[in-house]
Amino acid sequence: MEIIELQDGQIITIRKAAKEDASIIIPYLNEVAGETDFLSFGKDEFMMSIGDEAEYIEKNNGVMFLVFMDDKLASVSQLIGHTKKRELHTCELAISIRKEFWGLGIGKICLGKLIQYAKHDELLKLIYLEVVSENKRALSLYKNIGFIEAGEIPALMRVDDRYLDVKMMYLPV
Repeated sequence: MEIIELQDGQIITIRKAAKEDASIIIPYLNEVAGETDFLSFGKDEFMMSIGDEAEYIEKNNGVMFLVFMDDKLASVSQLIGHTKKRELHTCELAISIRKEFWGLGIGKICLGKLIQYAKHDELLKLIYLEVVSENKRALSLYKNIGFIEAGEIPALMRVDDRYLDVKMMYLPV
């Protein structure tokens, strides 16, 4: 567990997720998905059971970090590792932040923790991610950290009657 002071003086706590956290992660994900169109699922569409999420956390070939502010879950970020031999050197990055905590630098902190984790894992050589092309704040952060744009898939996501393009990015580690 690490305690970090943000630029505005607020304090966050960041730690690795444990299987016991599944009961707070599921409602969090279903709530934050309703706050933005930039996640791959919408409000109440994260259908994993608490038991399945607990097992996923325990057996995940990667890492998941939780950020808390004032005992409230503010962010879930993770590197999703692969199990196929040909992809063991890669992992997918995923970050979500509760809307009330946007713009505080939490995303940059989470990215730093995930990249640091990947650099200390001798097997990992590449982090990749998908980001909605309209998500300018995330795109800027990823580019500033060193992620490289690999291409764009038009209309990969559909939110209501709107189609969203998605950029693919990667970072060698």
